[in-house]
Amino acid sequence: YDRPGGAITFLQDQSTYILDTVVNNNFPATNGAVALATFPRFQSLGSVPVTNVAPPVTVPFTPNVEGGEGIGSQIQGLNYAVDPNFRIPYSIQYTFGFQRELPGNFIFEASYVGRQARKLFTLADAAQIVDFKDAASGQFMIGALNQLQDQVNAGVSGAFAPIAWFENQMNAQSIASFGVPCSGLGLGPNCTSVVGNFTGFEVSIGDTADTIEALRRNGLLGPNVGLSSQFAVNAFVTNKGSSSYDGMLLSLRKRFSKGFQFDVNYTWSHSIDNQSTVANTSTSGGLICDATDLRVCRGNSDFDIRHLMNVNGIWELPIGRGRMIAGNAPGWLNAIIGGWQVSGIVTARSGLPFHLATVSWPKTFIFDAANGVPVIINGDLNALKASIHDTPDGIQFFADPEAALAAVRYPRHGEIGNRNVLRSQPFWNVDSAVLKNFRLPWSETQRLQLRWESY
Repeated sequence: YDRPGGAITFLQDQSTYILDTVVNNNFPATNGAVALATFPRFQSLGSVPVTNVAPPVTVPFTPNVEGGEGIGSQIQGLNYAVDPNFRIPYSIQYTFGFQRELPGNFIFEASYVGRQARKLFTLADAAQIVDFKDAASGQFMIGALNQLQDQVNAGVSGAFAPIAWFENQMNAQSIASFGVPCSGLGLGPNCTSVVGNFTGFEVSIGDTADTIEALRRNGLLGPNVGLSSQFAVNAFVTNKGSSSYDGMLLSLRKRFSKGFQFDVNYTWSHSIDNQSTVANTSTSGGLICDATDLRVCRGNSDFDIRHLMNVNGIWELPIGRGRMIAGNAPGWLNAIIGGWQVSGIVTARSGLPFHLATVSWPKTFIFDAANGVPVIINGDLNALKASIHDTPDGIQFFADPEAALAAVRYPRHGEIGNRNVLRSQPFWNVDSAVLKNFRLPWSETQRLQLRWESY
């Protein structure tokens, strides 16, 4: 019974094309009485009242293609496929440890746990950005975009210095689409100026995918230049995910004696992967950063907790009849000061990892659809430490927002930022309870308990 294979087949069926062609037989009726009187009825187990003829399926089926050219990138069409060589993911787990009994009813345990997971279920984008080479000049697209990014970020506007890749790739396409060269479009004296003035913001933040898509959608670039024209995202289920976990677990326990017991548990661990989200959608998660470089986004897992401590205990206060304090107290006094118990659980952990978003897509048209790739850290990492506080303008996460902004930058074209290198603030939680037990005068086995609990 292949559960992963069944799940993948189910996901694929949601995005199939061959079974999307349908035939409907409508039986119109002016009212319910007519419908009851005239609609086909089930007569026997061996026949059906209506037989539909399946529509013909043309093979190969080519969605998002018109006139021999792909239009998917222009309408932001998505596809979901399965790698024909998909394999079942696996993991290797190993552990060792020791336990030691100590005087005073104490037990100490220490152990190491490791896990290496390979061929994990992820999505890759077969339609991600390709560094397209201009045959005439030998210049590559990413290099040309970065040259233009330098001009835009230097404050150039209007007339940009010509860059060979844009001039060679766009001028003939402009003539074919609009009947005039780039200089006749009213956006500057050359094709480079058209790009700088038309998609200047996208160019400035390293948003390669949106820049190329906008040029293609507006007839300024040919099909499949830098970006697949049939699909904006051609996501496919594959085995490109991997993760590693290493953890040290320490535990000190005191067995219940003399009215007291506790557990102290501490874990120091590190989880690393190249994709942490569920890979069952092509738009909001599961896509790896770069299908050609699986380590570019390898970093702290989204759920990586470096330090985790848990302390819990029960303490019967040594006060009252038969106890260390006031052991000979009379019954009326023991009813007040005796039978008290305190318990609690304290949990504390370090902050979860995160990164700052850019709303830029230098590699794929949709990666983390709402946020884009991570920023590039090029300044003081201390300026990016969590320090949540109130200001007249609202809540601030960083101690100095200006210093934090100065420590990061947008990516260059084709560049991926630093994933999950920052940490949110630590978290702690306390659950506590205070109990008072009253022995009932008519029975040695029955009692009344009052509890006060806080969470």
